[in-house]
Amino acid sequence: MDRRRFVRSMGAWGAGLALAESAVGTGLLLADGAPPLGRIAYQLSWIKNFQFAGEYMADSRGYYEKFGLQVDLVPGGPTINADPIVASGRALVGQSSPDFMSNAVAKGADLKCIGASYRKTIFAMISMARAPLREPGDMIGRRIGIQTNNLVIWHAFLKLNGIDVRRIRTVPVQFDFSPLVSGEVDGFFGYLNDDVVQLKAKGNDIHYFPFSDFGYRMYTATYSVASDSLRDRARRAQLVAFMKAEIKGWQDAIKDPATAARLTVDVYGKGNGLDFDGELASCLVTNAVMEDATTRQHGLFWMSPSGIEDSVTTLAAAGVRATPDMFTNEILEEAYEGKTTL
Repeated sequence: MDRRRFVRSMGAWGAGLALAESAVGTGLLLADGAPPLGRIAYQLSWIKNFQFAGEYMADSRGYYEKFGLQVDLVPGGPTINADPIVASGRALVGQSSPDFMSNAVAKGADLKCIGASYRKTIFAMISMARAPLREPGDMIGRRIGIQTNNLVIWHAFLKLNGIDVRRIRTVPVQFDFSPLVSGEVDGFFGYLNDDVVQLKAKGNDIHYFPFSDFGYRMYTATYSVASDSLRDRARRAQLVAFMKAEIKGWQDAIKDPATAARLTVDVYGKGNGLDFDGELASCLVTNAVMEDATTRQHGLFWMSPSGIEDSVTTLAAAGVRATPDMFTNEILEEAYEGKTTL
C-alpha cells in the first residue's frame, strides 16, 4: 500500500467509525445478520509474508465481511512500530509483542493486549553446525549479530541467563543472515519460523537453540489496542467482530497451510520475493507455536494467568515494567461466547 492509498484508507476508517456508531445505535443489520461495522485498519508488524496467513484466509474467505467489517491489512517493516500507530488512532489493532507494547505504555500510551498468537517466543540463537553454539554460555567471547530493534530482548535474555553483556562481542547486523554464513559472526539473533527455515532451505548446515528453552518465556505476535477502544461501544463491537474473523482465519490456516502459503505467495505477498516451499515451511513451524494446552481449553489467542506472569517476569529482566492488567481476554470472551472454536 502506497502513502496516498494509506491516507485514503485512514479517512475511510474514520467514516467507518461513524457508520459503526449509527449501526449499533439503530440495530441495522446486513443480509446475513451481521451489523455493518465499517472499515478498520490492522497494522501488521512486518511485510506481508507467512506471519499473517490467518489474515489472508480471513480476508479471502470473507470472514471479515461476514462479521460486518472491512479490514485494511497495512504492511509493516523494520522501521514500523505498531503501538504508536494504534495509540494515535491510525489503526484500531496492531500486531505487537509485550516488550514493544510495554515500552509504548512507559512513554504514555494507554494500550492493552487482547490476545496472543504465539504461545512462546520464536527467538533463537543460530550458528553454523561447523561451530555450534549449543547453549547461552557458549556465546561468551564470541561474535554475535544482533539487530538494533532486538537489543531489549537480547539484554533480557542475557540477564535471565546470568551473562554480562560485556563478555560477548555484539556485532550490529540487519535481517540479512549472510554475516553468519560468511563467518563474519559466530551467532545470529533470528527467528525459528523465518531465518531457521530460510537457512535450511538454502542448504546451510546450522544449529540453533530457542530462547524459550533458556528462560525467555513470553507471548509474542500479540494484538495491541488502545484501552479506550475497549470502553467505546462502536470500537468494542469492531474488535469483537475482528477477533471472530481472526479466529476463523487462523483455524483455517492451521488446518490448511498449503492454501495459506499459496495465498501468501500469489496474492497478498506477491512482489515480496517469496517462494511457495519456503512460505509453506514457515507456516508449518508457525502453526506449531500457535496452539498449546491453554488454546485447546479456551481457543486460539487465549492468554493464561501463568503465561501472562511469565511474560511480565521476562520483561522485568530487561528492566521493562509490565503488569498483568495490561493483558485481557475480555474481547475473546465475547468473540467465543463460551465456545473454544468458531
